[in-house]
Amino acid sequence: MLENERLLKRLAEQERSSSERIAELEHQVDVLARIAFGRSSEKRKSTGVPPGNPNQQHLFLTDILADAERVAEETGAVGHLNVTPSRPRKIKKGRRSTFPAHLPVVEVEFELPEDQQRCSCGGKLHRIGFEESKELERIEVTIVLKKKRAKYACRSCSDGVTAAAGPARVIDKGLLGVGFLANIITERFVSHMPYYRLEKKYQSEGLNLSRSVLERSVARCAELLEPLHTALQEEVLSKDILFTDDTTVTLVNPRAQGGSSTGRIWIYLDKQGNHFYDFTETRAATGPALILKDFLGYVHADAYSGYDWLFQPGGATEVACWAHLRRYFERAEKSDPQLSAKALDLIRGLYHIEKKAKEDKREPEGVAALRQEYAAPLLKNIWAWLAEVEAQVLPKSPMGKAVHYAQAQWNALNVYVTDGRLEIDNNAAERAMRPIAVGRKNWLFFQTVGGGRTAATLVSLIQTAKAAGVNVQLYLRDVLQRIATESDVKKLLPYAWKEHFEPEVMKRRNEIVELFGSK
Repeated sequence: MLENERLLKRLAEQERSSSERIAELEHQVDVLARIAFGRSSEKRKSTGVPPGNPNQQHLFLTDILADAERVAEETGAVGHLNVTPSRPRKIKKGRRSTFPAHLPVVEVEFELPEDQQRCSCGGKLHRIGFEESKELERIEVTIVLKKKRAKYACRSCSDGVTAAAGPARVIDKGLLGVGFLANIITERFVSHMPYYRLEKKYQSEGLNLSRSVLERSVARCAELLEPLHTALQEEVLSKDILFTDDTTVTLVNPRAQGGSSTGRIWIYLDKQGNHFYDFTETRAATGPALILKDFLGYVHADAYSGYDWLFQPGGATEVACWAHLRRYFERAEKSDPQLSAKALDLIRGLYHIEKKAKEDKREPEGVAALRQEYAAPLLKNIWAWLAEVEAQVLPKSPMGKAVHYAQAQWNALNVYVTDGRLEIDNNAAERAMRPIAVGRKNWLFFQTVGGGRTAATLVSLIQTAKAAGVNVQLYLRDVLQRIATESDVKKLLPYAWKEHFEPEVMKRRNEIVELFGSK
C-alpha cells in the first residue's frame, strides 16, 4: 500500500513537471509566433474597465533655370525667376496635396513676347493674372568648391609671401567639404544608408569615393564632435530624471566564433529630449556603471539586473515600467486568457488616468494629485489580485512568471505615483532605440569598435537635434565649422545652438536667397 502511494506521488510529480514544461514550450512557440507574425502596436481595445522646424538645404537652381530656358526657347515665352525664402513656421498636418508652408517658393513666370501682346482686333493685351500650378521639386548638386586665397609679395625686399586668411578645412587635406560631410552623416545615420550603398550612389554621379574614404571621413567628424558628445552626457546627467535602455548590435570580431560578437548601444535620455548614446562591447554592468556611477536621481529602466548596484540605499531611485509588465501578461493570453484579460484591464485603468492627466494638461503637481486620488487605490487592488492569482497558477507558467515579475518589481512600479514629473513607463527610452533598430536592418553591423563609438557620438547629436526641432544637416554643417573656434562647446549642443546660432544662420541664408531673387 505504501509503495503504491509513493508511485502515485511520483507520477503526480512527473505529470506536474510535464505540464509545466508543455506550458513553457507552448508559451515559447506563442512568443516566437508573435515576433514573426504579431502586431507591433501595443494599443488594445477595452474589455470593460472604465477609464521641428525643418528648413531647406542649399538652394541650387541650376536645373530649374535650365528647364525655364528650355521652355522659353521652345515656346517663344520670356522667363522670369522669383524666389521666396523660407521662414520658420510650425508645420501643420493637412491633406496629402498640401504644400508645406516652411519651404522656399521658387516662381517661374512665362509671359508673351512684346510682339505677341496684340489682340486679333488690334488692341493691346493687358495681363490680368496667371494660371498657376504647383509641384514639389528637389535638387541635389555636387560641386567643386575652389577656395582661392590671394598671395602678396614685396618687390622691394625678400621678406616672403603673405596670403589672405581663408576658411579652415574640417578635415586637414581632406577631399570633402563641410556640406558634403554633413550630407554623408545624414545619409548614414538619418536615412540609415550603409557605406557600400553610398559608394554606389556617388559612383552613379561620377564620383570615385570608396566606402573606406567615407567611413574614415565620418569617423574623423565624430572625433571632432566628441567634446559635444561629452557635454551632452554632462547635460543629461545634470538632470534628476532620466530614461535608459539598451539594444544589441553586431560587431565584426575575427577572434569570436563565427567572426562576430554582440555589442550594445545604450540610451540615456532626459525629459527635455537630450539623447546620450553609449557603445560597449558587452552588456556587462561596467558599461552603465561608468556612466551612472554618481547619479542619484530617478531612473526609468526595465529591470535589468546590471542596475541593481545603482538602486541600493542612498543611490538612485528605480522607476519600473508598466508597459514592460503589460507585455508579460500579453504573453500569457494563450495559456490563461481570462486571467490575462483581467490583468490587462487593470493596467489599462492606470493608463486611462495618465490619459486624463494629459488631456487636462496638468502640471506635475496636478498629475501627482490625480494619481494619488485614482491610481493609488487601483494599485492596491492590483496587488491584492496578484496575491490571489499566485495561488492559482503554476510558478513556471507564463502567467506565473508575469505575477512573479510584478511582485518582484512592485515597489519600483509604484514610484511613479509619488512624483508628477515621472512617467508610468519607459517608452521614451524604447522610442529612442528605434533609430538604432531601423539602422541595424540596413547597415547590419559595425566593422570595428571605433565604428560603434562613432555611431554613438553622431546619433546622440542627431537625435537630440531632431528632438529640438532643428534641421539635422544644417546643424551638423554649422557645428563642424564652429567646433574649432567656439570656446564654450555647450553652446553647440542642439537646444543651445537653436537659441544662439540658428537665427543667425537662417537670417544669412534667407538674405542670400532674397538677393538672388531680386536679380
